[in-house]
Amino acid sequence: MTDIFISHAVADKALADKFVAFLKEAIGVPAKAIFCSSVDGQGIPLGGDFNEYMKRQIQNPKLVILLMTPRYMESWFCLMELGATWAKSLTALPIVVPPIKFSAISSTLGLRQGWSIDNFAKLIDLRDMIRSLEIKLEERTEHDWDKKRAAWNVDLKKLLKQLAPATNISASDHKAVQDELDAIKQELSSLQDVYEEASDTIEELKAAKDPAAVKTIMKKKKGFDAEGRFRELLEDISNLRSHVSIRFYRNMIMDQYDKAVAIDWYDHDQKEDAERAIQYNLMDADEPHRFLWSGKKLSKVSTAVNALAEFLESEEAVDFVKEREREGYPMEVDDLEFWEKHLV
Repeated sequence: MTDIFISHAVADKALADKFVAFLKEAIGVPAKAIFCSSVDGQGIPLGGDFNEYMKRQIQNPKLVILLMTPRYMESWFCLMELGATWAKSLTALPIVVPPIKFSAISSTLGLRQGWSIDNFAKLIDLRDMIRSLEIKLEERTEHDWDKKRAAWNVDLKKLLKQLAPATNISASDHKAVQDELDAIKQELSSLQDVYEEASDTIEELKAAKDPAAVKTIMKKKKGFDAEGRFRELLEDISNLRSHVSIRFYRNMIMDQYDKAVAIDWYDHDQKEDAERAIQYNLMDADEPHRFLWSGKKLSKVSTAVNALAEFLESEEAVDFVKEREREGYPMEVDDLEFWEKHLV
């Protein structure tokens, strides 16, 4: 009998594939413990009766995971699986996938806690929940977990962009779109002033001779999004991580400030990261195995880190930095805690 039953729409096969792979590779759920009809090796045996096999698999699993996408909410077969979950009082984890909202849970399963799939922090809760099911899990190290969780975050953004949209639209959604269109039409005339101001700014920027002049121009403009710029610069640094764990990457960044800790070659995870760093031209193969900051890859990291440091020290970021510090966040880039809080 199946331990975990994945209820999903056929149109969402790519998402289901990735989710099942995460359960197996990051959490250690054995393949035989998962039923997912569209995933090779996890679905219906060749020649099996689809309806009868599906009925047997959803009789008494330890957990039903519902991937509630736009196509899921349109599928009669998926809604039958959802209904069976409700009728049999099975333990369920509803996962809403944007643009589906949490209201879909309460309107189908009643008052039940769910998870929005783009909430990265909830992956830990997912792991804890599955560990509580008394399934005999395969061993996974924290190093495996960190790598797979980071990969999930990156891959999910691509998958959500490719997610099959709903084929139908409700009357309420239609009215909402119509109301939004009417509001846009009413505001259109007022955008002329904004357009003219933007045009003036563009001309000033074209005439600017150096970065300092550009900063001076931008300081004059209202509405500078310091938090947005901070996130962009952090994302640039995050995207430059290559083939090493996030912990190793943070230590690598600290090397720019002569604060990196020595690699423990007797530690399996550190040794694996270091060997990868050598193979991918991030670290010298010869002792003392210095990081190759003059190389093409790490020079980009250095440039990105310096850009973030300069931004945090700029006038545009003063209020933003103060607010973050009042909230308890460290905001000095030579402090490891800064990277532990912001680079995950």
